Amino acid sequence: MKKKSRLLRKIVRLQKERNIIPEGSALLVALSGGVDSVVLVHSLLELREFLKVKRIGLAHFNHGIREDSDRDEEFCRKLALSLDLEFFSEKGDVSSVSQRERKNLEEKAREMRYRFLRRVKKKEGFDLIATAHHLTDLLETVIIWITRGSGMEGLLGFSPVEGDVVRPLFTSTRREITDYAEVTGLRWIEDPTNLDLSLTRNRIRHRIIPVLREVNPSVEESFLRLWRILEIEDSFLREQTASLLERARRENCLEVKALKGRHIAVQKRALKEFFGIRNLSKLEQILNLTDKGGEVRIGRRSRAVRKGGLLCLKKDS
Repeated sequence: MKKKSRLLRKIVRLQKERNIIPEGSALLVALSGGVDSVVLVHSLLELREFLKVKRIGLAHFNHGIREDSDRDEEFCRKLALSLDLEFFSEKGDVSSVSQRERKNLEEKAREMRYRFLRRVKKKEGFDLIATAHHLTDLLETVIIWITRGSGMEGLLGFSPVEGDVVRPLFTSTRREITDYAEVTGLRWIEDPTNLDLSLTRNRIRHRIIPVLREVNPSVEESFLRLWRILEIEDSFLREQTASLLERARRENCLEVKALKGRHIAVQKRALKEFFGIRNLSKLEQILNLTDKGGEVRIGRRSRAVRKGGLLCLKKDS
């Protein structure tokens, strides 16, 4: 039972530290049918009294990508029925939509899933959406961002709370989740695509993470310590950036003198937020405008333009 209580203790500790689920909340749990989300549902039910949750509902988005997608939905429906919980589902044709919009299949599936979850949350009166993202997911996400090239935002990956989304399993590892499921005798659906090594995340999960564990068997816990340090430093930089923007903003422009008076890290963050850009190369080009005149094309209809002592955002008609 130690394996089971370890995961529950981590959820309790996270709740005590951050109060991610305010007392009296109505929770809509995103249920895929996989082991992570099934464990999330059962652990929330076990801790319902401690968390003081007034209502728990389950929501499943059937993406229609795999032939057995309908089987997954039926599994989730029966699980909700067995636990006497409300159940909401929707089926979408993610493949057709992603082809039509020329978007990445996984990215479009995520977008449509969250759109569905928020629609149910609003219509049915839930306060928060709970997802089963965990510590091993976080490590995988950060490795992906490192390989693509990223700043602090990518190194932080995701947080225990982001807007209306909460992640009670944030400090739990995948091993702890599967241990809980096995000890408790839970049933879940295995997604065969999790073994597809053509997918970047799966290569990281099955090839890179095991090598990191050979170096350090507690690699996730070690990364969590690093994450907490980065989170504190990021909070400080956010405060500094907000202060700079308040002082430098002149309607749709920034005062260059005010920008130049601050540390380069804060300058970059202020420019990134003001111009709404994520491309690091483009950010460097805009930063160069603080030393000389000129302009940088941001998108199809917007430009960053240096004019005298001001750096402005210009929209093309």
